[in-house]
Amino acid sequence: MKFRLLLLLLLSVALTACSTIQSQEKSPGTQGIHNKAYPDVEQILKKDADADIFQWKKRIYKTNLKSLESLNVTKEKQIGTIEATFEDGDEFIDNMATKLPAGTAIYSTDKENILIAEHNGENKRYLAMIED
Repeated sequence: MKFRLLLLLLLSVALTACSTIQSQEKSPGTQGIHNKAYPDVEQILKKDADADIFQWKKRIYKTNLKSLESLNVTKEKQIGTIEATFEDGDEFIDNMATKLPAGTAIYSTDKENILIAEHNGENKRYLAMIED
């Protein structure tokens, strides 16, 4: 009888521990950098209506940031191009920019969350926007 009681107690502790672990797992929509949210274009343009941004793989990248100036960044391979320039009333979609013209080449870099846009021989660094 004591053996069954001990077995039942151990089984209940194990089941409780398993249910606690399962409830702490990430939910499907929380992938990202330490569960930080990615701002959308409306949020960015609301703060800075003249922002130089583009959207790449559902993330917004912005230039003219002081944090980008001092970084040593190496341009790597071309990963695509800007396909359209945003105008009021448009839906802001992937490969669209507010300032860069269509045809601007987008390059990966050796730094995570930084891309380079190249147009007419000029390179601009863009940082992925992340909300705290």
